[in-house]
Amino acid sequence: MYAKVLFDAKARRGLSSGWGFSCLLDGKILFDTGDSADTLLENMKRLMVSINDIEGVVISHDHWDHTGGLWEILKQKKGIKVYALESFSDEFKKAVLDAGGKLVIVKRSRKITDNIFLTGEISSEYKNEPMGEQALVVKGEKGSSVLTGCAHPGILKVLDIVKDKMKIKRMYMVFGGFHLDGLKREEVEDVISGLKKMGIKKVGPSHCTGEKARRIFKGKYHTNFIPVKAGHIIQL
Repeated sequence: MYAKVLFDAKARRGLSSGWGFSCLLDGKILFDTGDSADTLLENMKRLMVSINDIEGVVISHDHWDHTGGLWEILKQKKGIKVYALESFSDEFKKAVLDAGGKLVIVKRSRKITDNIFLTGEISSEYKNEPMGEQALVVKGEKGSSVLTGCAHPGILKVLDIVKDKMKIKRMYMVFGGFHLDGLKREEVEDVISGLKKMGIKKVGPSHCTGEKARRIFKGKYHTNFIPVKAGHIIQL
């Protein structure tokens, strides 16, 4: 299975960047939609990704930089499943239904395809307010890979919950937003030590991770560091 990055703060030549994240899994499951429908759809066109092939959209958390492209996708293809959390705003849920989407509330870890799973709600806070977030798990031959939108709960907490809830023994990769921007070097290195103790072989910190943290990850993981950007295809 592969993941194709459609939207990120960085982009390969010929593609556009923006704030937020979006990634296509197995050619049919979209994880988050970035902050701009125009940017997302233009990148999809250039990467030869058709909206007609999308069967479901997973929204990691109810923030504008992860939901911005959703509405145009639902406008162009009615009936797509949108996997959301109970804690998402009533406005978001109503907007999905009004746009013709099929709202699926994820209350606990669940399977959505043979190899793709959702964690269910992981509690967090944003600006001193409670907020829920979910991560996506892909089970592959080399182990399980975890995809995060922003990891507001903390990337180590997310992975602890993945291992505990889903009884995963062999972890392989984690990529997406790690929400480490602004942390001191020592704090980032502590996170990296925690990931290595969990057996994470490859990392792809993107979006809200921060440039300094990305450089530290690259220095610690060397060839197992994935320089995630729009247009990148990641083998899982």
